[in-house]
Amino acid sequence: MILFILQNAYRSEKYNFRNEEEWSSDLMRSQTGKRLKEMIPENSDYRVINSSDKIGNNADSCYNADVSYIQKWIEKIQPRIICACGKIAQDGCEKLGLNFVKAPHPAWRQLSKKETKRIQNLLINQ
Repeated sequence: MILFILQNAYRSEKYNFRNEEEWSSDLMRSQTGKRLKEMIPENSDYRVINSSDKIGNNADSCYNADVSYIQKWIEKIQPRIICACGKIAQDGCEKLGLNFVKAPHPAWRQLSKKETKRIQNLLINQ
């Protein structure tokens, strides 16, 4: 199991979810989800969470990582690999002293297919 940790969720006109379950179903249809899929090794079991359970009201909403929230998910799913996508997720993992793969956030506009392939290969070789 690979645990991908992102920054935090936010609502938009297109995605107006109210909870984690709705967010999860919308995520993989979004541009962020499409690019995240490029990082995921084929036939891998994975889970995607945010570094906080807070949901912002727009794309500029930004919350610090909630280490107790991250720890709860790690204990619940016991991932073999953790991939922290973006600075906020990485900060949370560092505060917990976790061993993790650093990756850019999938929403980063300059993220290339070459970089997503590099991350995928890192995850394969863990």
